[in-house]
Amino acid sequence: DKGAKLVDLTEHKLDKALVQKSDGTTLYLTRDIGAAIERYEKYNFDKIIYVVSSQQDHHLKQLFKTVELLGLPYADRFEHINYGLVNGMSTRKGTVVFLDDMLHESKEKMHDVMRANEAKYNDVANPEHIADVLGMSAIVIQDMAARRIKNYTFDWGRILNFEGDTGPYLQYAHARLCSLERKAHVKVNPDADVSLLTEEVTCDIINQISLYPDILAASIKSLEPCTVVQYILKLSHSISSAWETIKVRGEADDVAEARLLMYWSARTVIGNALTLLGLEPVEAM
Repeated sequence: DKGAKLVDLTEHKLDKALVQKSDGTTLYLTRDIGAAIERYEKYNFDKIIYVVSSQQDHHLKQLFKTVELLGLPYADRFEHINYGLVNGMSTRKGTVVFLDDMLHESKEKMHDVMRANEAKYNDVANPEHIADVLGMSAIVIQDMAARRIKNYTFDWGRILNFEGDTGPYLQYAHARLCSLERKAHVKVNPDADVSLLTEEVTCDIINQISLYPDILAASIKSLEPCTVVQYILKLSHSISSAWETIKVRGEADDVAEARLLMYWSARTVIGNALTLLGLEPVEAM
């Protein structure tokens, strides 16, 4: 078309894709095609995943279809993982919050919250590091709590809260379980008599723990981190509801061992899930 080069994708309902302007200039699509070929030649990948916002859905569909029409034998190995936008941020309006600033601000806010309880603060071995981890957890869990395609509004007040479905809440749940284990008068015994765990809340917690492999399988299949996040949030809430009635300290050794094993298992699952989400589980805060 007037010296420009197009790929006609109209029969695939993808319009006409411009790959070279009339002056010979290439475009994003052209370079993405070249990059796809180069990456295969270099890495011989089994699968290539493009993690790009939903604003580029059409572009990625054009890319994948063009690669397919080129007859490349690895055309079926491409996948687009899209995600929504963070509302309230705009480069044009100057309201963007950059990641470095977010991490710094969240760390400082977490540090302020920790300092408010001087007694606990003095017991934390490395408060600067813990504040950093908590701040990062706040941002990551906020971003991964819902399906990735959903837009959300960034809200400092909500994400830095130690209560509710937040990163700090999950870290607190993990740290509290670590503390229980340290202070228990019995040790974790993998051969504890779990038949002693007859309460409704303990049965519910055990059932939730048993679902972890299935949760991971579902998350891998859907490529949705929120599956893992919502699971450990639910598990943490169940643990919280058991604190006052399902005690370890002061109980007979056999009962204490059974309950501690349940709490240890929950802590292991929560810690493992946080690690999978790219976060460091904290043991004290």
